[in-house]
Amino acid sequence: MSDSLPPMILLLEDHGMVRSGMKALIQIAEPTARIHEASSCEQAIALLTETPIDIAFLDFDLKSEKTGLDVLWYIRSAELDTRAIMLSAHTDKELVMQCLDAGACGYIPKGIEDDGVFRRALDTIFEGGVFLPASVLGRGGQSPDAGNRPVKIPAESLGIHGRLLDVLYYLCQGLQNKTIADRMGISEGTVRKDYVSKLLRIFKVARRTQLLIEVSRRGITIPKPNC
Repeated sequence: MSDSLPPMILLLEDHGMVRSGMKALIQIAEPTARIHEASSCEQAIALLTETPIDIAFLDFDLKSEKTGLDVLWYIRSAELDTRAIMLSAHTDKELVMQCLDAGACGYIPKGIEDDGVFRRALDTIFEGGVFLPASVLGRGGQSPDAGNRPVKIPAESLGIHGRLLDVLYYLCQGLQNKTIADRMGISEGTVRKDYVSKLLRIFKVARRTQLLIEVSRRGITIPKPNC
């Protein structure tokens, strides 16, 4: 990550040993990260209310009535400046799409046996990219057992600059048009008509979730806005 301050990370995982292993891998991927651990939705939400979290890794499969999706809903309803990455042993397309529709910025399968692939997923996230399983990327997508790390493509190389680049970042962060407009000090209509519609045309897609999938499929990296 390019920010001078160390990134603040939330790791929600209810299995202690699994959480320790993930924490170690996150620390390898981003040595300066400050990692806050939670084993339940309640603990995760409490941390989010007290601490500005940059990236939240949320386990979907918790042993309780609530799941990591409940924390994701809280992050989006509270309009927090937090990128939410879902973790799950399940990679069926319907579940992944449900998480993306709810505002997730990525989805890492917990069933990956190769730690190297999990590390590449983390590198993708910390470099400003979107990591998704092959179940939603389709043919030519990033398979979990792919041997080579995908080439990273700066969004600027596609002619996306300035405020359009900022909107792309916020879209991939999972924010709604109204929240993006408030962040940028412009009208919601301007976000929708001038920026979102242009990005959909650039990526030749009809929906925001499809745009997120294209960003992941192409290995595009998006810098965080300076403002």
